[in-house]
Amino acid sequence: MEDKIKSKILYMDTLVSKVKELQDAGKTVVQSHGIFDLIHPGIIKHLNSAKKQGDVLIITIIRDKDVRRGSGRPIFPEDYRAENVASLEHVSYVCIVDDNIPFECVKRIKPDVYAKGQAYKDRDHSIHENIFKEEREFYFGKSKIYETGGFSFSSSEIINNLLDIYPEETRAFLNDFANKYSFNDIVEAFDKLKNLKVLLIGDGIIDEYHYCVSLGKSSKAHLVVNKYTTHEVFAGGAFAIANHLAGFCSSVHLISLLGKEDPKEDFILKNLKPNIDSHFFYRENGPTIIKKRYINEYLNQKLFEINYIDDENKIGRA
Repeated sequence: MEDKIKSKILYMDTLVSKVKELQDAGKTVVQSHGIFDLIHPGIIKHLNSAKKQGDVLIITIIRDKDVRRGSGRPIFPEDYRAENVASLEHVSYVCIVDDNIPFECVKRIKPDVYAKGQAYKDRDHSIHENIFKEEREFYFGKSKIYETGGFSFSSSEIINNLLDIYPEETRAFLNDFANKYSFNDIVEAFDKLKNLKVLLIGDGIIDEYHYCVSLGKSSKAHLVVNKYTTHEVFAGGAFAIANHLAGFCSSVHLISLLGKEDPKEDFILKNLKPNIDSHFFYRENGPTIIKKRYINEYLNQKLFEINYIDDENKIGRA
């Protein structure tokens, strides 16, 4: 059973070839695209309805890095989400995709039918006119757009209302914020930021997350032994703030401090958005600040953290 589920999960290039092969054979291919963090009745109803529109149903799962639902999302990692969806009988193939440009995968796959859920149908397109430009452009392609009907269940609403993913203080703030400001208010505020030129001065941080599984107590010492599984590296601190600002403002200037011993400059520049103009100074003794966090993979719980930082007051020239 497990092998059958995993055989449904394909890489993008393989899926594109498979879709063309199916279409050449006269099959109608239906695609649905999203996060699929929770498999709830609304999702099942949506997929059942989508499958009826063709012969083959494919699902594209948004990668963790491109999920834009706030802190704590997605709840489940992309591999688990893909396996959950692949276990559904009506689903023929699953692919984990980048979504930095929304709906780019749909344009590449070129399904016969693109199935949208009730949440999309309920959305006010006048409000989202600018935000979902790529989606509107896609409507003019050859693919038919099908909106699945029935009752609307938003995974985000279920998670926000029923699951305690935020501390009580954070939840109270978000509820108060939602009562004070409408979606229109927020969009208008962001629109006013577009033409700002921003200067950001701050410490950049390389954030590393090393995931482990516990093997139990060591036989030779009073400590817990962990097995390394994988790791992720992000441009954090001022680098992350600059990237956020660059998403709203046309021009961002960043001044930050790197370490000469291990500057990580190539990684940093590769992970900064193109509309960020960066200018670095260099610390003579020490590396660029690195924070390594060791995480229990299954509990998503931090075990400990090691910081690489030299805060002596020795700064070199730019």
